[in-house]
Amino acid sequence: MNATHPSPKPIITFARFGNYTIAFKTLFEQLGIEVIPPEKTTEETIKEGAKIAPEMYCFPMKVTLGNYLPALKKGANTIFMVQNVGGSCRQRYYGAIQEKVLKEAGHDINFLDFRVAPMDIYRAVKKISGASLGQILKAGKFFFKKLHLIEKIEKMAQHLRPRETEKGTTDRILIESLTEIEKVNKEKDFSKIKKEILKRFSKIKIEEKKDLPKVGLVGEIYTVCDSTINFEVERKLGQVGIEVHREMDITYHLKKLIFPWKDWIIQRKINPYLKSTVGGHGRDAIYEMLHYIKEDFDGIIHLLPFGCVSGNTNITVEGYLQKPIQNIKVGEKVLTHKGRFKKVTHKFCRNYQGPILKVDCGGKLLTISVTPEHPLLFAKAILRNNGRTKKIQELKFTPAYQAKKGDFIAIPIPKTIKNKDSLKWSKEYNKEPKWEDIKRFPYSRDLLRMLGYWLAEGNICYDNNKSNPKQKYIRGIEFNFSPEEKDYINDVIDIIKRNFRTRISQYYYPERRPNNFTLSIGNRNLADMVYALCNSHCDRKIMHNDLTNLEPNLQKEILKGFFRGDGDFTDEYGETTYRGMTTSRDLASQLFWLLIRNRIKPSLIEQNIKNRRPSWMIKISNAEGIKRLDDELIEVTNRKNNVRFRELEDYFLVPIRKIEWFNFKGKMYTMTVEDDHSYVANFLSSGNCMPEVTVRPILEKIHQESGIPFLSLSLDEQTAEAGIDTRLEAFIDVVRNYHEGKKR
Repeated sequence: MNATHPSPKPIITFARFGNYTIAFKTLFEQLGIEVIPPEKTTEETIKEGAKIAPEMYCFPMKVTLGNYLPALKKGANTIFMVQNVGGSCRQRYYGAIQEKVLKEAGHDINFLDFRVAPMDIYRAVKKISGASLGQILKAGKFFFKKLHLIEKIEKMAQHLRPRETEKGTTDRILIESLTEIEKVNKEKDFSKIKKEILKRFSKIKIEEKKDLPKVGLVGEIYTVCDSTINFEVERKLGQVGIEVHREMDITYHLKKLIFPWKDWIIQRKINPYLKSTVGGHGRDAIYEMLHYIKEDFDGIIHLLPFGCVSGNTNITVEGYLQKPIQNIKVGEKVLTHKGRFKKVTHKFCRNYQGPILKVDCGGKLLTISVTPEHPLLFAKAILRNNGRTKKIQELKFTPAYQAKKGDFIAIPIPKTIKNKDSLKWSKEYNKEPKWEDIKRFPYSRDLLRMLGYWLAEGNICYDNNKSNPKQKYIRGIEFNFSPEEKDYINDVIDIIKRNFRTRISQYYYPERRPNNFTLSIGNRNLADMVYALCNSHCDRKIMHNDLTNLEPNLQKEILKGFFRGDGDFTDEYGETTYRGMTTSRDLASQLFWLLIRNRIKPSLIEQNIKNRRPSWMIKISNAEGIKRLDDELIEVTNRKNNVRFRELEDYFLVPIRKIEWFNFKGKMYTMTVEDDHSYVANFLSSGNCMPEVTVRPILEKIHQESGIPFLSLSLDEQTAEAGIDTRLEAFIDVVRNYHEGKKR
């Protein structure tokens, strides 16, 4: 008979959370659970946590990992982790990630990871303690009493510190009081200790009527509340005579949990600056800053942790072109998940060593490599037993590591329209043209279709300059068709004749070039305009912004001409496809987005064939998509539209085909984008990586509008206290001058 080994008795530890650590220690002790509290956070703590944490994870995660390690060495076997303390913070995912990291580092631990909801807390606590409901309620009551007193004396210290007549008294009494709160282990003794502590604070001698500058502290809760993380910003400001206010604490979030309309009030107040949701405590930071300005404060300090995609990830920029994120500049406009172009406000780059997810949604060009916590806009899929999709859940930004094969990532459908009626041509020539002096290229349906033909089959014709043989000048345009493509040849001829008075020459030499039929239009004005709208040479063709911003119905004519000129249509059982080819990477990207704008979902495939130029295939792989081109020369058999993707009002959803994890060492990038806080990376919707970084430009905008002094401090494992102190000293001078200026 096999002996069963009971699970070891839980020995709890948890992440240090400022002075709240005292209350959490009491909670477990009152439940009869052995607890090894985390040691005070030090430089060594941060260093050890950063060693085992992936580089691009945010700073609080690295610190909390460092908090666990000494306790684990002392015998702790269970980690208590609150999943979320308000906001849409990625802290909700810490438990799963930290458990994986610690186990990979050789630590055999259990993780208690649950939401801040009463039933979740009750179930988790009962599971590890075996305590009755009455015991849990009693322990919880004592916990909240301590927590409330800790917050109360912290706020008293914020008021007293800058006013005390004997410097250092407030900090001494605060430390003594916290020690006494930690020591008291019976609720019946707590009231007496509380009265003594409050009496002690009331006896601190202060300059009662002292007029002091006031500074509001905003930002992510962990960096704001834990003085060991923020290099004691509150104490340092108070010691030089500045009163600090901080609304962000646990009680603040408990109120939001109990009174859910608080979130609605916050969103209503910040609507002029931020209409969408961001993670962390970004919305709260905006709300608090606006409140402090209304209350006539003299300065705001924003504390934030710093936390991405690989450098060769292509971002869709204006003109629907692809540009590596490492080459993106602040001020450039990029396509967002809302299908519009917005400016990049900040760009960040860091060295990274750790795991990367490669998420494949259809070949190399629709594959994105990101850090595990990077947000992607995707919908979870519920699958049937046969692997087919049964139901698609809500579309939202979610960390990449939560994605699985079969989930759907969003490709936005851009809807921005900036119609122009024509290209006007004002170039002056030395010689009068033999034919029409064309000065305007209308963006009519037939001329746009002609441009589509030219993008597929056209080239610019040059003549040598007789006075300078080394120079060439543009003299016209050519189209090269197959002799069998008579409908397309006649279409181009008719378009030219209807719109311009110019020479059209036709060349066909069946003996020498049996597969080539050339149309030549000898008009330098027309050629110059086509060059301006579409460039030249097959691998450098690119559409002018006028064309990419036209309404989709007009752009459809460009697509129609392109696919006629360089397309391969197949319509048979098992395969209904329409393929177009180009050797221009830029043109391939633009054609992809023009199809998306016309609600036609294409595939984009890069081809590298030996001894040939790289080429890109744009493929429509379903009958419904081909029909949407509205090409009267293409007949498509009616078949069931059996496709993997899904179509919504604002998005195409493409299924994840494969997810791979691999280790990476090198530079990773992220950026913040105005208003929408997202960008399209490798054609897929991606969110800004760090929520607090996202709101920093909004806080800076409020600072510029109001004139209130503002300091944003990014905290990570590489931040040095000396650097923080230098910036703090300069900020203090600005605050004092601002305060004095208001008096005059």
